[in-house]
Amino acid sequence: METHLRNRGDRMPERTTPMGLEPDDDGNVDESNQLHYGNNDEDFSHTLTQHQPAAMHFSKSSLRSRWLVLALTCTVMTASYYSYDIPSALHQQLSDYMPQSSNFERNFNLLYTVYSIPNVILPLFGGNFVDRYGAPQCLLVFASIVCCGSVLLSIGVSNKSWEVMYLGRFVFGLGAESLCVAQSTITSDWFEGKDIAFAMGIGLSISRLGSIFNNITSPKVANSRGGIQSAFWIGPVLTFSSLFAAALIIFVTEER
Repeated sequence: METHLRNRGDRMPERTTPMGLEPDDDGNVDESNQLHYGNNDEDFSHTLTQHQPAAMHFSKSSLRSRWLVLALTCTVMTASYYSYDIPSALHQQLSDYMPQSSNFERNFNLLYTVYSIPNVILPLFGGNFVDRYGAPQCLLVFASIVCCGSVLLSIGVSNKSWEVMYLGRFVFGLGAESLCVAQSTITSDWFEGKDIAFAMGIGLSISRLGSIFNNITSPKVANSRGGIQSAFWIGPVLTFSSLFAAALIIFVTEER
């Protein structure tokens, strides 16, 4: 038969070598060490699919839930900005409410000084904590610190104590700026490409609404029957509510 095929000008079929094997000097192939990929092409494709990383199947940036996460982070930041600006919105009301002193302006300015002092260095450590323990978890921790600081500030106002108010603002500052670090990290984690800048712009715009709402609401509440104490206690209520938003972000992240 070989002679007949050669006479017709046809070529003999070449012997194929199994994938991953090389023939020896005599042209023989030891198939005992052949890698197992299944009995057909379908099994081979199935084997490769099983070893593909899960990240190849979906991306956070392709999920609709990323907009929910963005809304939740905006909620947390809006509460923080609202609480931060309460003293400035109630400057005149505080002047009339606190014990009369020629040092009022100095005492008032210290509320912002003690807030700023820890934030010269703390955001560096906050970024390290975010990288080590995860942005959603750190967001909840920082939001809890902000809530505690807001409560202490309101207690100081209720007792007309500058010292307790300073303590509250200092604790508030321990978490507020690091909160921004965690929020930015979460946004960049859930969005990618050109959507990152857009999402961060939305987050900053909505968060600043907290300052606007504060400047409108706080003076009205302070000048009403509720008084200045009620105006300050709105801050703890909002920051406490933001803890549920931060906890929901953790839930959504783990369930993705």
